[in-house]
Amino acid sequence: MGINVTSLPKEPPQFFRRGPSAVARLTFFGLISIALMFVDARFRTLETLRMAIATVVYPLQQLALVPGEMLENGQAFFDSRDELRAENAALKSQLLSVGQAAQATNAAEREAARLAALLGASQSLQGKAQISQVLYGGRDPFSQKLFIRRNANQNFEPGSAVIDGNGLIGQLTRVHPLLAEVTLVTEKDFAVPVKIERTGARVVLFGRGPGQLPELRFVTNNADVVEGDVLLTSSIDGLFPGNLRVGKIVRVARGADTVFSKIECAPNPGVASAESVLVLDRPAPLPPRPATEQTPVNESKRRR
Repeated sequence: MGINVTSLPKEPPQFFRRGPSAVARLTFFGLISIALMFVDARFRTLETLRMAIATVVYPLQQLALVPGEMLENGQAFFDSRDELRAENAALKSQLLSVGQAAQATNAAEREAARLAALLGASQSLQGKAQISQVLYGGRDPFSQKLFIRRNANQNFEPGSAVIDGNGLIGQLTRVHPLLAEVTLVTEKDFAVPVKIERTGARVVLFGRGPGQLPELRFVTNNADVVEGDVLLTSSIDGLFPGNLRVGKIVRVARGADTVFSKIECAPNPGVASAESVLVLDRPAPLPPRPATEQTPVNESKRRR
């Protein structure tokens, strides 16, 4: 089977058609561009067209910038959030440090005030005093006890008075190698001989146990006792030095059906809040009572 030559097209395909050369086209369009640039620079004929094109293209430009701005804003948001978190944590830590420093300063100031009060109390005493720190209270809720520290060089003696900056709070009852037990004036039936500062009248203060105020017992209804009277140790028992503040009278109830008044007293605040105390040396023993003269039986018979 042969090929019919007469059926083939004589013209080459469109792809192989050739027009002006590339150099000629480059030169032509270059000249046109230069001419347009010259005309535009000289007469500004394309300014209106340029503005129109810019106005039409501007929304498209802004729309094209939106993804980038959103990404940048999101990154800035997360960066600022992390910075705020870090700054917030740093500020909280700084606030805690400042709060702890303020609390330590306040505690130091209170401790300095308590020690100054103890120093003033010790200077006003005639005997010696040894400072000690309150460790803890007694475990028995029905017993009014404190336990204080005892150093190796401290010589505590049972029966010694224990005071703070406000006055008497109790008495040493037991002494151990490393600590000592203090019975407070609020202990049930704990007795302290006192005198009323205003009148000098001697009475006895008795503790009544936890949750109750101590009271003055066996004070008659006609005694000169008023609310607000200050109570001082009378030293009549030879255990407590004289003129230590013990408390003040807060309630006086005179009953018509009894001879004695019911008198309640508020102890010194240190009974419930003392942190440092002074242990006083026991005062010198009182001179012995004189012997009672007794007449022999035989002599009385002789006299008869």
